[in-house]
Order: sequence, then C-alpha cells, then structure tokens
Amino acid sequence: MMRRLALILVLFLLVEAPARGLTRRPLELSLTPEGAYLTEEISLSAGEVREARLSFPGRIDPGNITVLGVPQGCLVNFIPQGFAKPQGPVAEESRRIRAELSKISREEEVLSLQEKWLLRLSPRDLGRDPLSALKRLGLKLEEIKTRQAELERKRAALKKRLLALEEKLALKEETLLSPVFRCEGAPSTYILRVRYPLSGLEYREERRVLVWPERSRVEFRLGLWLTERLGRPLPELLLRYEVRPKGPTLYEPPPFRPWYVDEPPIRILTLKAPAAVKGRAPSAEPLLEGRLYQVSLSALSPGIPRFVLLERREFPARVRVEVPAYSLPRAYLAMSLLPRVYLPGGSARIFLSGRELPERKLPDLRPGRRLDLYLSEDPWVEVTRKILRDYEERVGVVKKRLRRTLRWQIEVKSAHRERLPLILYERIPVSRKKEIRVSVTADPPWNELSPQGRATWHLTLSPGKPLKILLQAVIERPAP
Repeated sequence: MMRRLALILVLFLLVEAPARGLTRRPLELSLTPEGAYLTEEISLSAGEVREARLSFPGRIDPGNITVLGVPQGCLVNFIPQGFAKPQGPVAEESRRIRAELSKISREEEVLSLQEKWLLRLSPRDLGRDPLSALKRLGLKLEEIKTRQAELERKRAALKKRLLALEEKLALKEETLLSPVFRCEGAPSTYILRVRYPLSGLEYREERRVLVWPERSRVEFRLGLWLTERLGRPLPELLLRYEVRPKGPTLYEPPPFRPWYVDEPPIRILTLKAPAAVKGRAPSAEPLLEGRLYQVSLSALSPGIPRFVLLERREFPARVRVEVPAYSLPRAYLAMSLLPRVYLPGGSARIFLSGRELPERKLPDLRPGRRLDLYLSEDPWVEVTRKILRDYEERVGVVKKRLRRTLRWQIEVKSAHRERLPLILYERIPVSRKKEIRVSVTADPPWNELSPQGRATWHLTLSPGKPLKILLQAVIERPAP
C-alpha cells in the first residue's frame, strides 16, 4: 500500500512539474498615440529563474519594459543576452521553404552533371547497337529537361511564398533578456507582469457614418483594422484603445519677464467670453475629453487583417439638400445633429441609405455642440438653370430709359428614394444707385432675401417630381 502511494506521488510530481515551469500569458494589448504595448504575465519556477532567457519581439531596450507586478518583497532587473532568430509558425515555414530550396538546388546540380555527362558521350561509348543507345539517350535527356522545368516552377512558387513571409509579415529579430530577482525570501514561483512596446503590429482607424434620411437618424461607427506582422499568432486577450482630442499641446511654461515700473506695463493676453444669446440656454461643456475603449479580442492570425468594432452610436439628425443655383448648377448633401457624447474625428466612409458617398474628414463631435456638416456633392439630384428670355428695349417719352428684361428657370430633379428638405439659394440683381431701378419676381416666391440679393427658398424635394422656380428681373437705367 505504501509503495502504491509513493508511486502515485512520484507520478503526480512528474505530471505537475512542467505546469510549474516557464509559462507566458498575454493579457492586454494597448494601442495609444505613442504606439502599441503588450501586457504579459510570466510565471517561472524557482529552478528556472537563474537560467531563464525570455524572448521579446523586435529589438527592445530593457529600459522600455515596465514592470507592473512582482512577488512581494522582490525587485527585478533585465540583463541583455543578445538577439535570436524569429520564432513562431511563420518562421518555421520560412525555414522549411529555405530547406526545400536547398534540396532543389542540390537536385539541379545533379541533373546538370548528368546532362553534361550524357552530352559528352562519343560514338565508341554507344556500344554495338548505337541506334537503340541514341534513342535511350534522347529519352533520358528529355526526362532531365522535364524535371528541370518542374524544379524551376517549384522554385519560383517557393520564392514567391518566401518573399510574402519575409516582407509582408516583416519577420523581426527577437531580444533575449534574463530576469534577475532580488528577494527577501525564496518564493517557489516567480510571477512577473510586464508591459513592453510591440513592434510589427499595424493598426488604423476606420469611421463609418450611416445616414438614414427616412428615419432622421445618423449612426457613427468607429473601428480598427489590425494586422499582426510578427509571424506568430496572438491569443485571445483584452484590447485597450486610447483616443485623445486633437489640438495644440503646451509642453513648457512661458519664460519669466521682470516687472519694471519705469517701463510700459506688460500686456497680458486675456480671452473674452462670448456674449450670451438671449432666449437660449448655454451649451454644456464636455466632461469627457478623449476615449478609452476596451474590447475582448479573439486570436489574431499573422498577416490577416481584422476589423474590430469599438463603438456604435446613433443620434437624431436632419438631412437636407442645398442648391446654390448662383454657382455651377449642382446640389450638396448637408446634415445637422446634436451629439450627446464625445466621438473622435478623422477620415470617414459615409453611406446614405446604404449607398456610399465619397470619403471625407469629420471634426470631433462634442456633447452639446451642434454640428452642421456638408457630406458631399449629391449625385442623385440634377440641377439645371435655363435662360428663357433676355432682351433690351428703349422706353419713355421725355426721359429715355433702357429696360432689360431677363427671365430664367431653375429645375431640380431628385432620384432619392425618400423626400428631403431642400434649401435653394439664388442671386438676384440689386442696385446701389437711385437712377437704376430693379424689379424681381419669383414663382414660387422666396422665403428670405438679404440686402445683397441672396434669395432663399425652403422647399421639399420629392422623388420623381421636379421642382421649378421661375424668376423674372426687370432692370431700368437712363439711356446714354
């Protein structure tokens, strides 16, 4: 019985010994404006501490490794031990391809020697039946040529694959560091948590703005495209992405200037607060500047881009079509919204009812601040401006005057699937001299008219129903 218990205890120790050896567990991937950082937990047994050599991707200075946790009463330093070749499945495949290329080179050398030996054969070497020998010789040379062509095709395919592995995945050297612990006691297991820069990870933001005019809603989506080029897969971990508002950054205070009473006083720059608008409550200042996203990230395979959705927000919005008819006849899509949270700005892909518009740059969205944004030129609205009549005549019996009559038409056609508000601007003639009189009429009449002659219509644009605006201007001036 005692022998059986001792045998079970020995087996238990043998099975559990590897589990208490060196283990590394990535915990968190942090993406900041300064770069990518990986937080990792490293566990070492007491017997492996002295001879442990930890590999880190890329060339890393020990001073760039931040120690987040060590055993109680311990201090740790990292001693450089040189560099090593990259590890992982991609590096193994690269070494396998190089080995196959070496095999191909050796086989090609053998085939080349065989071909040269066969071509150097003289008639005396063909034996008593030279015709049969020549036939066999020709078949053998043809077989060698066929094999050489197969090897050449195989070599080209392997070189193409090797180029993709080494260039696109950017295999990097690994830094070898040895941890040196100084502890008050002697722990049985050393658990170390470190954070270090991670080279070889590419990431870029992508914003998508989905505008739904029929629902008067707009949806903002912020995500990341991640591409791991270390040559080794990243396991499941926590992704943290930090976004800060863009703007000027002050790094140091201004220099000191003495205050001499016998010199003109120093002018101190002050910012004047804007005057309050009557009847409107002041907008609330944003409380949160920047964003920190935390997403659970599944395993990331080398070289395969992955899109990770960070945030999805939906706000009420008002979409409209604006037509400045006084310029080139074209329409523009515009949107007004009042965001409730901070969202970082940047280049965005814009979709209108599922149809993609040209990409453009968006400003930061601040809570409580109204945003009026032009999306793009509207390709689904056609605007035409046509001159119907333009003539000049002399009028008056005593005082001769020149009268010019101009009549034109603006037509707007919509191919949108929904009804949209339309704001149309037109320039009408105005006079700053008393002797020149101007009379302008419009059907339908305008809603607003500025002293500079900017007329504004507020209409509704329906699909399949063209809108027409007829204008007539009569300008009278003294005849020369």
